[in-house]
Amino acid sequence: MVMATGRELIRAMAIEAGFVRARFLAPFEPPAGVPAGRSQGSPALLTVALPYGNRFGCLEAAPPPGAGLIAPFARRNYYREAVKRLQGIAAALRARFGGGKPGYQILCNSPVPEKPLALASGLGVLGRNGLVLTEEAGSLVILAAMTLPFTLEGDESQPRLAGGGFPLCTACAAGGLDALPCRAACPTGALNGDGSMDAERCIQWYASGKGEAVPPLVRECWGNRLYGCTACQDACVHNRRPIAGTESAEGPLPAFIGCRELLALDDGEIRAFFKGSVLGGAWLGPAAIRRNAGMIIERGLRPRNPRRGAGGPPDPPVGLAPRPLETTRLANGGRGGPGPPAFLFFSKPRPLGYTASGGKL
Repeated sequence: MVMATGRELIRAMAIEAGFVRARFLAPFEPPAGVPAGRSQGSPALLTVALPYGNRFGCLEAAPPPGAGLIAPFARRNYYREAVKRLQGIAAALRARFGGGKPGYQILCNSPVPEKPLALASGLGVLGRNGLVLTEEAGSLVILAAMTLPFTLEGDESQPRLAGGGFPLCTACAAGGLDALPCRAACPTGALNGDGSMDAERCIQWYASGKGEAVPPLVRECWGNRLYGCTACQDACVHNRRPIAGTESAEGPLPAFIGCRELLALDDGEIRAFFKGSVLGGAWLGPAAIRRNAGMIIERGLRPRNPRRGAGGPPDPPVGLAPRPLETTRLANGGRGGPGPPAFLFFSKPRPLGYTASGGKL
């Protein structure tokens, strides 16, 4: 068994690598139904949370017509960033404690669901929006884990309040489930307020390529989202304070991409354009990206939220709602140094970029 000092050493290594929290689950037994290559357990599991934060803030100008929004969590490949940082930790652990590479298996956006592992190890607690909430960075984190080929003591999960409550959601739920900011913000009413949701009403579920056909209610609420819906996260009180995000150069994407130009590309060109980014993942594919872009063009204008009633005010532009943060010029890469432009309209073969204020680069 690795001594307690070694356990805290591993935790300190994870924090130094940029993860906001690190916990241990021991032993680790994968859930039933995962692929054979992922079904082998281990004496222990390290779980970590990598923050992507809300440093992108709000944009300085509305996007040109036909522009599709890339959600902040997808503007860098934070999954790849988390894997890269865990690989560095694994190399250091092999040198210190031994074991081969197969003993340090990394799980991130993998067939093994990371959320139950995060909850079981106490990495965070379940929010009423169904996401894992951390005290350090709210739900604005990427969850990842790594198997460990040695035995150590596991951490306890963070207990819920008596009666099965949600520790970080008590204030929001004081007025009843209908008063929950996350539930009220969901355009399609997908959240049940008890930590569960109706996946077939969730915009993000369809944006990720799931579902054979997008139902009319979801299409009406799609807005200008090319990839990602963060409505419930934007409304969460734990995400509205300034949260520093991890600096990453992996898979940079602009805030907006021209959908008409995107639809003119063939499958190979779409794969090449998004290679290395979150939208380049094999689990998504050109067909899903093309479907998302087509719905933006089909709608033309951002829809009125049907849950507000026929006489209610229109929704704010998706992705433009102000937050209590400083405005960030995405064309200058924000605090991350040089980065992609805020707007990207491209023609074959040369891309054409636009700054956040609409000027050409």
